[in-house]
Amino acid sequence: MKNINKILIALFVMLPFAFISCDDDIMETNKGNTPLELMVNATDVTLDILDPSANVLSYTWTTGINHGTNTAISYQFQLALNETDFQDGITYELGKGSSATSMVYTNESLNATLLDSLGVEPNTEVYIKARVIATVLSEGIEPQITEPIMVKIKTYKPISKNIYILGSAAPNGWNADEATQMNVVSGTVGGFTWQGRLNAGEMKFITTLGDFLPSYNKGDAEYKLVYRDSDDQPDNKFVIPASGMYKITLNILTLAINIEVMEAPEYGTLWFVGGSTGWNFKEMRNDMLDPYIFHFNAELLSPDGNAVEDFKIATVADFEPTTVYFRPEVNNQGVGTDLTVVKWSENENDDDYKWSIAPGTYKIKLNIRTMKINIVKYELYPVIYLVGEATPNGWDIGSATPMSAVSGNPHKFTWTGNLSTGDMKFSCDRQDDWGGGFFLASRAEAAPSGSEEQMLYSPKGSEPDNKWRIPEAGTYTIELDQLQDIMKFTKH
Repeated sequence: MKNINKILIALFVMLPFAFISCDDDIMETNKGNTPLELMVNATDVTLDILDPSANVLSYTWTTGINHGTNTAISYQFQLALNETDFQDGITYELGKGSSATSMVYTNESLNATLLDSLGVEPNTEVYIKARVIATVLSEGIEPQITEPIMVKIKTYKPISKNIYILGSAAPNGWNADEATQMNVVSGTVGGFTWQGRLNAGEMKFITTLGDFLPSYNKGDAEYKLVYRDSDDQPDNKFVIPASGMYKITLNILTLAINIEVMEAPEYGTLWFVGGSTGWNFKEMRNDMLDPYIFHFNAELLSPDGNAVEDFKIATVADFEPTTVYFRPEVNNQGVGTDLTVVKWSENENDDDYKWSIAPGTYKIKLNIRTMKINIVKYELYPVIYLVGEATPNGWDIGSATPMSAVSGNPHKFTWTGNLSTGDMKFSCDRQDDWGGGFFLASRAEAAPSGSEEQMLYSPKGSEPDNKWRIPEAGTYTIELDQLQDIMKFTKH
């Protein structure tokens, strides 16, 4: 008899589930009898421009009731200015489930929402109201609507996420479409930095390519910026007295700027010349990070079918006896790393030594500070892969996302797709011990500049393990040239 009672009890417990639809999209367990209620963590908030990613306003709400239908509940969160109707505000369609019972804003996201979506002016106090609508996904049941909750918010004036150098002193002159982008200083709100060669001349800073306003100009002192958003305002510029290497550090929030002269190399341009170029001078690429380093990455073949070809490096594109060359310590030096380099001209003696290398693809790196050269034969990788938390397959290197080779150019690859926020780098061979080749960022946590930028190539593991930090999720196109060690992120 006891066993029969247990079976009957079990049947009654299971009976409701026998009538549940197979449509899992609308079915949930009973939500109970707790009414829908909206709560907020603060009612008076001053948004902080110095802490953009900090959570500042958090709305949570109870699940509401589904009247014993075991049917899912879908939620809408609505936000509006206090003096307007909710229909004039913002409605977020959150869907269903426990993850749809909260709405959290950071300082930056709430400020942007108020300014861009609700038309609030910067640096003003406003009252906003919020409510939640819960709809049971079953016919004949009225939606549940919370009482509005009001919060007072003080907004701030957002600052630009990009700064560009413009002027006769800048690398690209007064062309606002090609102004030189500065690098974001990680962890410092409003901070930007750049180092490189400036010309004698004047300069200022713009926030948007192609637009001369707004700009940051010279303030009332050499170390102060001033914000300019009208042609009627003074257009004072910073003056660079002489061409050379400079480092610029500025903060558009504090309006501080520092321009310092850096140690500069004796030569700003060098030329590769040898048998593989028909003894024509080919300009070397100056390193984007160190002006003392020069690169020549190329396929070096023998026009005459020779087993080896000679080369040296000139300081001017001229065979005059006064031309200074960088050449090896001993004649016919071959490939290697950290090879000693000496300077020589024909006026000194007849020791016209040259390097001798077999035909192939090479990466040549000359450091005129240390007087060392690396001559390394480079084997092209057939595929380059994206790996990291920002990429589609995360840190699973065995499933790293492949790029597509550019037709007709085995050096170049491209990829278009969705990236998440987070870190990433490029694997050359997907070795599961992480000891293979990698292309790395020029510095740790480098945000994509949107312009062509230099990469670091590490043939055996990530050394140093510099990754790109993707600050904003979205669709990106990545272009990568494995021979020239350059790449570009473009956000759509």
